Amino acid sequence: MTRTVLAVLGSGWLLLSACGPLEDDGGGMVGAPCQRDPDCASNGCCGDGTAAVAVSQQPMCPTVCTNGRQPHSPCVNGDYGIVYCDSSSHCSVATSTTPSCTL
Repeated sequence: MTRTVLAVLGSGWLLLSACGPLEDDGGGMVGAPCQRDPDCASNGCCGDGTAAVAVSQQPMCPTVCTNGRQPHSPCVNGDYGIVYCDSSSHCSVATSTTPSCTL
C-alpha cells in the first residue's frame, strides 16, 4: 500500500514539475506578450489595478491622481503586487505578503 501511494505521489510531482508557463483555457499563455518590464502595465489607474496588461492595453488615466500616485503606476492589488515581464515573456504580477509597492 505504501509503495502504491508513493508511486502515485511521485507521478503527480513529475507531472507538476514538467509544467511550463501558465495557460488559459484556450491553450494560450496567460498575460500579454512582452520582452521587458516596461512592455507591461496595470489594468487600472493611480495604483488601483488588479492585473497586468500590455502597455497598448492600459487604460486612459488622468494626468494627476488624487492619491498622489503616478497615473500609470505599476502597482496593483492594493499595493500587494507590481507588474513585470516574466521568464515566459508574458506580463504578470509579482505579489508580496505585505503592501510594498509605492510608485
